Amino acid sequence: MAREAQALLAAAEVQAAAMPGPYRAAPDGEDIALFAAFDGDVAAAVELAEAAHSTERKPLASLLALTSDRPSPAGLEALAPFTGAIALDAPAKLISAQIEACVRVALAEEERARRMATAVEMNAPMPTPAELRRLKALYIGAPSAMFLALERALSEHGGLVAAAFSSYAGFDHLHDEPFDAVVLNGAQDPATAISLCAALRRNASLYHMPTMVVTAPLDGATRKAVIERGACAVVDTNAPYGPSLGWLFEAVRRERRRRAADHDVRGLRDVMGEARTGLFKRAAFEAHLKRLAADHQHSGRPFALSVMRVLPAPGSSDPSDEAWKRGFNEIASLAARLMRETDAGATIGRDVIAVALSATDLKGAKRTGERIASVAECTAFAAGDNGTGPLVFEQSAVELQPGESGASLLARAMRALDMEFVPAESA
Repeated sequence: MAREAQALLAAAEVQAAAMPGPYRAAPDGEDIALFAAFDGDVAAAVELAEAAHSTERKPLASLLALTSDRPSPAGLEALAPFTGAIALDAPAKLISAQIEACVRVALAEEERARRMATAVEMNAPMPTPAELRRLKALYIGAPSAMFLALERALSEHGGLVAAAFSSYAGFDHLHDEPFDAVVLNGAQDPATAISLCAALRRNASLYHMPTMVVTAPLDGATRKAVIERGACAVVDTNAPYGPSLGWLFEAVRRERRRRAADHDVRGLRDVMGEARTGLFKRAAFEAHLKRLAADHQHSGRPFALSVMRVLPAPGSSDPSDEAWKRGFNEIASLAARLMRETDAGATIGRDVIAVALSATDLKGAKRTGERIASVAECTAFAAGDNGTGPLVFEQSAVELQPGESGASLLARAMRALDMEFVPAESA
């Protein structure tokens, strides 16, 4: 079964090591474990996954590998201890998207646990948990049997379905109220379904919205197009709806977990952060950086740091202290909005912003620094007598080396900018 799973992943251009038997540390440092249950023996897969989670170096994500016609049961309760389930016989693009989505969940939940530990160390309060809300889906398109099947499936789990019979009404719903999933009927109008699928991916707040598309029988072109545009499930009007609804529920469970973890990650940042910038306070950042570095040394995953120094442009007049502080805080606040939820940032002194990026290599850290600098350079700050004037951004990016601590990593990044790092407790 392991070899069969490896072959299916290879078809999706995902490299995997086939390791029959109990879980053990992979030879090349892979930390996503797939437990195949093609024969329907999920209990055996659960047993293997639980054993994997009892090891000293447990995998980042444990995925249940199924076939498209045998999804996990519908509902909002995830099957422990799996991060999620994937369909190994699905199209390559869909397999890749399922794995990436599961990894996002795992990284968010891992960072939540880390920040909770840092909050306890800093004697910070725990944030308010996310409010539980009723399961809700939006159906867009002409009336069909799929709507009734969707309504019945959600009602069995205390959910409800809203209907919009035009794309305009559908997007009005999406902007006015929260939904767990969108189902698009493209059987009669495939072009509109493809367009709506793409529109969801262009909207930052709807980008990860679980999306299912109904197609006409044998319409492979629409099936391929909507999967390329982020659909998590596709079913034609002549096929049983059960399996596709099962994969829609899988995506909903996964997305709910990610949103809950992101909510807590933001809340933990806020209780340890500065309200005016949205970044960590200096002492909390250094404590968290220490934990981040230690965790990544243990896991072997890459960890990088991006440091940016903000300076008045050569030849410009020096701004007043008040103007500089106001302008620098605006840039720090901008940096906080351009970071991932799982990134940790802080200001150091009056002119440095540091961003710690979990599970990120040197190239990724450089991209983050360049993105923040490029957006900040395009942002106009008042330049009169009370303004900061034109600015320049010096950047440094470093990746964690074996045996290196968080403090040493930060010191190395600041040395690249000809600056000395002084820990918060000594500053």
